Amino acid sequence: MSATITARVSADLRKQINEIAKGERRSMSNVVELALECYVKQYTELHPQFRSDILEALTQMDAGELGAYERG
Repeated sequence: MSATITARVSADLRKQINEIAKGERRSMSNVVELALECYVKQYTELHPQFRSDILEALTQMDAGELGAYERG
């Protein structure tokens, strides 16, 4: 069973997806689905602590609790 998702992307990204789809003889929908599957797999397989650290840092950024990053 499939579901429809509506998303807004830049014209440049749409063009790139279309070029990939043509090159692989796939539909744009299929290319986007494959990309999303890859993203979800990568996201869910991250080391739990690394993922936790990322989410904590994002929360701190949203709250304005992180200082500027300085290269060492």
